[in-house]
Formats: sequence, C-alpha cells, structure tokens
Amino acid sequence: MVDLLVRPDAQPLLSAPERRALVARLRAALAALQLSKSQVTLLLTMDGEIRQLNRDYRKMDRATDVLSFHQQEFRGENDPDCHNTFLGDLVISLETALRRSGKGRLPGELARLVIHGHCHLLGHDHKRPTQAMKMRALEARLLRASRAGKGGTRAR
Repeated sequence: MVDLLVRPDAQPLLSAPERRALVARLRAALAALQLSKSQVTLLLTMDGEIRQLNRDYRKMDRATDVLSFHQQEFRGENDPDCHNTFLGDLVISLETALRRSGKGRLPGELARLVIHGHCHLLGHDHKRPTQAMKMRALEARLLRASRAGKGGTRAR
C-alpha cells in the first residue's frame, strides 16, 4: 500500500493523474519485489520543507530531491522483515525535481526518484562502487517493472 500526501503548495506542480501514475509506479515496484502488502508513505513537498528535513536529519543545510526514512534497517529486498510491514517514508521536493528535469520531463524524474528512494528504504546505498552498481541494477529493474504498473492510492 502507498499512502500519498501532497502539501498544498506542491499540488499545482503535479496534476492528479500524474500523482496517481506516480503512486502506481511505486505500487508496481513493490509488487515486482513481492512486497505488495508492505506500506510506504510518499510525501510530495517543496524545497523549504525538504531542506529543513535534510538539515535536521542529515546535517546538510540545502534542499535535495529525495529523502528516505526507513522504519527499520533492512538488508535488501530479500530481507524477510520487508514483507507485510511499514517500510518507511519517502519525501520528494517537486521544486528540486522540476528544476533538475524541466516541466516536460517531471513525471519521468519523479518516477526515478521514487524508485531510488524505495531502494534506500530497503537498505541499499551508493556510497561505494560495488553498492552503487547493485543499487543501479535494482533501480533499472524496478523502473522497467513499474512502467506498466497500475494501482490505486489513498490520498490524505
């Protein structure tokens, strides 16, 4: 299950159909890993809020595109603890994503960010070359799987 929260100031940047499509991509990525019964919360916000979160939790005083807050430490997508549980929160700044991608490419950039953040929730990282290679391969696999993704959302 994917819970979607969209801050009021972020709503004009992404249409309701684009939001539904983004949630569907995340649901399809979960399904591709047999994690359909696991839960993720996706927050779409703006630079001010993500900058504050980045400063508070990562000691980096700048806006970023995506932050992942895992519920617990997982050892990758095959960790049995990933099943039927709350995986964590993904926070995406639509403002930063738009600035990096441009309006016409925003949905694709958001799909990439949601998959990237999801991989972080599962315990993947890209700090070392071997980790990065493994994470990039999983991201590519999930992006392919999510292209045909269909699913619903519970919006708050």
